[in-house]
Amino acid sequence: MPASYRTRLDALIRGVTSAETQRRWQIGVNSALLLAAAAMWLWVTWRAIYLIVMVPVAIVPFSYARLRLHAGLMRRFSPTGLLLPILSFAGMVCDVLMVGQILTSRAGSPLPVLHDPAVSWVGAVWYSAFGLLFFGFLGLSLCRVLVRGARFVIRQPVSARLPAAGPMSPARREFLARLGLAGAGAPLVFSVSSIPLTYDFQVGERDVELPGWPAALDGLRVAHLSDIHVGGAMDRAKLLRVAALTVQAKPDLVLHTGDFLTHRTGDFARPLYEALARIRAPYGQWACLGNHDFDAPDRLVRLLHEAGVVTLRNRVATVPVADQPLELAGIDFLFRRVERASLYRRIVSAWGARPSAGGFRVPRLLLNHDPRGFAALPAECADLVLSGHTHGGHVGVQLGKDRALSVVGLLGIPDQGLYRRGDMRMFVTRCVGFYGYPMRLGIPPEISLLTLRSAPRTEAGRSVDSPGARS
Repeated sequence: MPASYRTRLDALIRGVTSAETQRRWQIGVNSALLLAAAAMWLWVTWRAIYLIVMVPVAIVPFSYARLRLHAGLMRRFSPTGLLLPILSFAGMVCDVLMVGQILTSRAGSPLPVLHDPAVSWVGAVWYSAFGLLFFGFLGLSLCRVLVRGARFVIRQPVSARLPAAGPMSPARREFLARLGLAGAGAPLVFSVSSIPLTYDFQVGERDVELPGWPAALDGLRVAHLSDIHVGGAMDRAKLLRVAALTVQAKPDLVLHTGDFLTHRTGDFARPLYEALARIRAPYGQWACLGNHDFDAPDRLVRLLHEAGVVTLRNRVATVPVADQPLELAGIDFLFRRVERASLYRRIVSAWGARPSAGGFRVPRLLLNHDPRGFAALPAECADLVLSGHTHGGHVGVQLGKDRALSVVGLLGIPDQGLYRRGDMRMFVTRCVGFYGYPMRLGIPPEISLLTLRSAPRTEAGRSVDSPGARS
C-alpha cells in the first residue's frame, strides 16, 4: 500500500476511534432522532410525541453508556490496531439500524431492510445491552459514592492503623481491566440470550383455589391471554402458534384481558382476527379492553365479535356452565388514576347486587386489564380478577413459575402470579406479547391455563392480609 494511502487510512482510523468523534456521533444520533420525531409529530401523527420524550429519557442514557464503554476500550486496546476501529464502525452501524427501527417500528408496512428477520433484532439487542449497561454504571457510581463517604467518615482512625498503599501492580491492573470488559459484555450476552425467549410461547398451568367457589365449577379450565400486541414481530405465524397452543390446552373458557393492538397505522391487525377465529372453547371467548385498544374501540369490538370474541365493556354477562350460572364481567381500562375507586364503584354498582342461585351467591370472574386497580375495586365484587398489562415485569430474572425479580415488582406493582384481598383473588399473567421496551429480558411470555378449585371461605370479618398482598 502506498505511503499516502496508509497515512490517510491511519488518520481515518484515529478519527473514527477518537473520543471526540464518538461524542459528536452520539450527539448526532440523539439530534437526528429528536428532529425526525418532531417532524413526525407535526406532520404524521401526534403519537410521535412519545419519541420526543424518549430521547432524553432513554436515548441519552444509552449514549452515555456507549461513550463510557468506548473510553474503556480505548484504554484497553491500541488505537493503531484493527480491533478498536472494527468495533467502532460496527457500533455506528448498529446505532443507525437502531434509530431506523425505532422510527419505523409503528409503520403499517415496515421496511424489509430494517425489519427483515436477519436484522430485526439488532436494534433491540443493541439498545437493551447498553440500557442495562447504563444501570450497571449507575450502580457502580453509587457504590463509589458510598465507599468514598464511608472512607471520609472513618478516614482518620483507619489511616492511623493501616500502612500506606503502594502502587498497583501491572498484573492486577490487567486483571481489573479484563474483569471490567467482561462485566461490560454481560448485558450484551443477556440481551442476545433473550432473543429466543421473547417469543418462546408456553402454556403455564396452575390450580387456583377460590374461597366459596361452587363445587359444580370445581375443575373449570380457563385460558387467560393478554397483551398480544399484534404488529411488528408479532406476525401471523406467531399468532397462529398462540392460537394452536391455546386450543391444545383444551380450555372450557378463554378470557382475554386487553391490549390486542399497538399504536400503529395501516391494516396490520388482520392476522389477529384470523388467529382468534381458530380458537374454540365450549363456553366461548370473552374480553375487556386495555389501554392500547382505544384508537378505534368500536371497530375493534366489531372485528373481535366477528372472530368469535365477546367484549365486555363495563358490563356483566351470565353464562350457564354445567347447570351452574357463572357471571363474566369486564371493565374498560381507566386512564384516570385519580378517583379510581369511585369510578370502579360506580361501574360495579350499575350491575346491581350479585344474584344468588340455590342459596349461594353466583360466582363471578372479572376482566380488568390493569392489576394496579385491584386494591381499588369494591370488596367482593368478584371471586377472581384477571389482569395483564405488566408483561410479568418485562425485564428481570424469573425465579419460578409466578415469582420474578423485576423493577415493576420492586416498585410495588403486581407483576405476575396470584394476589389476594380478603376472599377475592387476582391472577396476573406474564402475557403473550410486549410493547415499548424492544424485547423481553429474562421474563418469558405465557398462555396461562387456570384450573379453578373450590376452597373454604375465611371467617367473616377477618382480614387475612392487606389489599394487593400476594397469595
